[in-house]
Amino acid sequence: MEAVEIRSQALQETPQPRDLLSAIGETLRSVRNERNLTLRQVSEGSHVSVSYLAEIERGEKDPSSRVLESVAAGLDIEVSELLIKISAALEPVPETPVSESIAA
Repeated sequence: MEAVEIRSQALQETPQPRDLLSAIGETLRSVRNERNLTLRQVSEGSHVSVSYLAEIERGEKDPSSRVLESVAAGLDIEVSELLIKISAALEPVPETPVSESIAA
């Protein structure tokens, strides 16, 4: 019982994107925060409006490849690196069978 509660708590602490739009938005926000940039700074560097960037980060808008290129430039990251990070966010979290987690 304890292992199930621990696993459940760990999943709540690190939410995983449910779909591509969520993965894109969460990755962009994560990179932006890692670089200590505001939405306005990324907007100015990418020539994408603050409101549109915010909608992308919330997973409400589906950016085109050209917009992703522009945002990558605004974040000062190669678009290939950004896409790799988005891809990693889409990978499912490996689930440990209950029997294995109890044995541990």
